[in-house]
Amino acid sequence: MLFVVIHSHTPELCPADNPAPLHQMASEQHIRESGVRPIGSYIAPPEHTMYFVLEADDYSQVVRYLRPLIKVGTPRIVPVQALTEALQLLSSR
Repeated sequence: MLFVVIHSHTPELCPADNPAPLHQMASEQHIRESGVRPIGSYIAPPEHTMYFVLEADDYSQVVRYLRPLIKVGTPRIVPVQALTEALQLLSSR
């Protein structure tokens, strides 16, 4: 299952000033323990927003992966599917 996560934080809580949560999320051990497979991670510094595309079996794995960042901002977790998958489902009706 694919998830897109949009994480935003205030300038006062920006992890650029304390990057430990970001280093933890990038660690192979944390990734393995959370059970997610990061597809992509992106940042828009002026907006204080990060974007993650993750593959996971369920929502709880995504929450576990995001735990280091939850203290510094708010994540929005959205399950998504490939457009081709959605179109195949529509055409099979």
